[in-house]
Amino acid sequence: MPHSDLLGTDAPEDLYAMYDGLQALLSGHSDITLTASASVARFLLALAAAERRQTTFHLTDPQLLRRPMGPLIDYLRSCGVTIDQTDDRWVVDAQRQVVPRETEIDARAWESSQFISAIIYFAVAQNYPVSIRRQHSDPSSRYIALTIDHLSQIGVDLTWEADRIKFEPGRKIGLTSLDSYDLTLPADYSSAASWLELQALHPEIQILVLKGLDPNSSHPDACVLDFFGPFLDVVTSDHSVRLIRRLEPTEVDQPLNLDLSQNPDLFPALFATVIGVGVPATFTGLSSLVYKESDRLSASLSIAHSLGWSGEAFVSHSPDSVTYTGVPRETIPGSVTPDHRGDHRLAMAFGVLATALERTQVMIPDDVAVTVRSYPHFFTDLCRQAR
Repeated sequence: MPHSDLLGTDAPEDLYAMYDGLQALLSGHSDITLTASASVARFLLALAAAERRQTTFHLTDPQLLRRPMGPLIDYLRSCGVTIDQTDDRWVVDAQRQVVPRETEIDARAWESSQFISAIIYFAVAQNYPVSIRRQHSDPSSRYIALTIDHLSQIGVDLTWEADRIKFEPGRKIGLTSLDSYDLTLPADYSSAASWLELQALHPEIQILVLKGLDPNSSHPDACVLDFFGPFLDVVTSDHSVRLIRRLEPTEVDQPLNLDLSQNPDLFPALFATVIGVGVPATFTGLSSLVYKESDRLSASLSIAHSLGWSGEAFVSHSPDSVTYTGVPRETIPGSVTPDHRGDHRLAMAFGVLATALERTQVMIPDDVAVTVRSYPHFFTDLCRQAR
């Protein structure tokens, strides 16, 4: 997206530089160029340290070497981040991080609020507990309050009582990728489709690694990697699939055409994905859905209606096909208990969609029992990973 579209034509140059650097980090780039702006450098250094890989920052202006960075670098090193500094580059390596029980920082003598904000961003992104001593009366404290306020708007809660700022992790949030080491994933692509759906629906999940999948599988459902191609880039190894977020839904400029005649089990996850991200799509090859654990086409449309999508959002050409027109949710119900008809694929697909629906509480009935045949601990894993 062009700078002017997102930031406006009158935005400060530092903001453009920060945007470019953040986009590079989230896109997985390992080399980033820094200008003389210390505020940009502090922000990007903290977020790079939160990514479990090596990032090299190239310094193009010697003035940056004279800007204070010590308090932030000391804190990051205390968390196990390796930072090598030379005259023309900084190499940040967070692959050997330790997880502290809690870091206590006395910042009452610091003049710059940028150090505090950068430390907060790192702690939030890494889900690390941190306690910072800071006086409310300091003139720069209003900028820290602004950081805390903006984080609260996306569901990240910090407290600032008396002279102490405190972050206590409650769930996984921030830039950290969804890590399959914490999952026991059934080695089938039908189940994996739910995690691809989760990543497509959540912009904060930039990288997803699925272990236990055979990238060379001849099973028809392995085509799910191709079906999610408009949103995700795929990198495979012997026994894992690495998925990197590629496009925002608004950048998919053509309606999708998905022929599922050989992959009917993928329909619920794909259907829930396209309505969740708002990308028009036509599904064909659906004639066998009526013979599954439920009539999956009819049930999916019914659940979508209950979640707020109107009849105008869908065009049914025949029992073999359906088109989603891209029309967003018309209503926002406060609470919904979708009728998944005892079908594990429907429960999983719409359970994932529920994590991306604002202001609607979705209760999945019999959540454990319904998935017992294919993925018994699916909703446990989902609750641990979803924001």
